[in-house]
Parts: sequence; structure tokens; C-alpha cells
Amino acid sequence: MPPPEPPELPPLDHDAPGTPIRILSTKYDGSLHYDYWGRLIDQHDGVIRVVTDEGTVTRSYRGEGMMRSTMTQLFFTDRWYNVFHNYTPVGRLGMRWYANIGTPARLEGDTLHWIDLDLDLMDTRDRGLFVDDEDEFAEHREAMQYPPEIVQRAEAALDELLQLSRGFRFPLDRKNHLPPEAHGAQGAQGPA
Repeated sequence: MPPPEPPELPPLDHDAPGTPIRILSTKYDGSLHYDYWGRLIDQHDGVIRVVTDEGTVTRSYRGEGMMRSTMTQLFFTDRWYNVFHNYTPVGRLGMRWYANIGTPARLEGDTLHWIDLDLDLMDTRDRGLFVDDEDEFAEHREAMQYPPEIVQRAEAALDELLQLSRGFRFPLDRKNHLPPEAHGAQGAQGPA
């Protein structure tokens, strides 16, 4: 099945104060994945755009930490993934963007909820594009007893993202989700 057409989105105002929003993701069994605050910038056609600033405190299954880069986060109310675009590549591999396979986002009051389904697609400066955490997906699929429909949706979402990664089409078009000053960051559009 071909990926959906990209929505018509207005330019993103990265400096807008936005509205404070809590991002709360859990694993399928309800355990904590990530919990942090960002700025809800806008919502259009099933896309919720959030900017999270470098230094933002995070709570996660790994403990407490901090965001290493400001990022634009794209959440969808009708797609089984979300995408985070780092303003500067981070980590030992130089991660440029990261797509999480997970349930569609639910916005309830000042909290955006989604369930992480383990599989990830990443684009890094040093390794390029790759699928991550397939072993975790296989393990959790059994341990957390993912229903067949959840497994099918997760695998279909990964397939869709892989199709979109050819040519870095929306929402993987990193340059279109960064402020102009970040366009010089190594590999702004895709692989360097």
C-alpha cells in the first residue's frame, strides 16, 4: 500500500512560545517509556507539532536525563508512528532523526499520550538509515502478549516509513522541520 499523501502544513514557527504540553509514552504493558514537557506549536490535519528544547528534563525507563538537542516532534492521530528531528545530530552515531513505531497520539488536556511498540527507524550521520530494536519488538511481542492486530499495525508502520525514507519524503524530510539556522547542521536533509 502506498504511503499517505503529505498534509498541507503551514511553516513551523520554531520560536513560538506554544502551549506547554506533557509528552507521556508508555510501553504496551503500561510501564513508563518517556515523560517530559515540550511546546505544542500547532495541530493540523492529524499532525501535532511539538518543539522540545535542549536541556529539557526527561524521566524514562532509563532514569532521569536531559534532551541533548532541541527537536521538532511530529505526532500523528492517525498513523502508527511519530518522528523526532534533532536540530543538531546527537550521540555517538550523530542521530539526525528518529521514528518511533507506536500507537496514534491521543491529546487529553495538557498531555499527549502514545504507546511505544519498540521498533524504530533512525537516520544517523555515521551509520545512515537503519531499523533498530527488532530484538526488543520480538521479546515484548511475547512477554507483553501483543495482539495480532498490534503486530500487524507495527510492521505495516515500519514498512510505510521505509517507503517514505526513499527520497526522505514527509515526515522524514528533516530540512522542512528545522529552523533556518539549523539547516547547516551536518546532513540536514538526509545522509551526508
